[in-house]
Amino acid sequence: MDWPTAIVCGAIGGCLIEAIVFYGRVSEWRTARHEARARSRRRKRLPSLREHVDLPADSLVALTRLALGGIAGGLFHSQVIGMMAAIAVGASAPALLQQLGATRQVQEALQEPRPAESATQRPPTIGEGLVLGVAPAPGVLGVAPTPGEVPAE
Repeated sequence: MDWPTAIVCGAIGGCLIEAIVFYGRVSEWRTARHEARARSRRRKRLPSLREHVDLPADSLVALTRLALGGIAGGLFHSQVIGMMAAIAVGASAPALLQQLGATRQVQEALQEPRPAESATQRPPTIGEGLVLGVAPAPGVLGVAPTPGEVPAE
């Protein structure tokens, strides 16, 4: 998919999520009004929409989600096939971008270069077979033995 289309579809996905959140808040407002009417026959003060929607804060969150959706659509444009997939990428943009930022390669690219660490001095990562904090034996789960080490049989 070309990147401008992916960006637009990603932004649409972000807007879609914000529309769902807004619908939830308006539904809460409606429920609060119905409950207030049921409690008081004199129609005292009904809850206002402002009690459930904070326009400045909600607008800023919506714009941020729109931008994140567009960014995610642009980043993943070469891996997305179809408009619905690009919209889904935009809808899940905060989680996708957080996951992308947590990967070791991205963290290393953003950090200052350090002297090379030897493989025996650093703990294994998830991709190297670290499971629940326990490093597997060499040769298990695709972990290659270190040089000079005899694989367990």
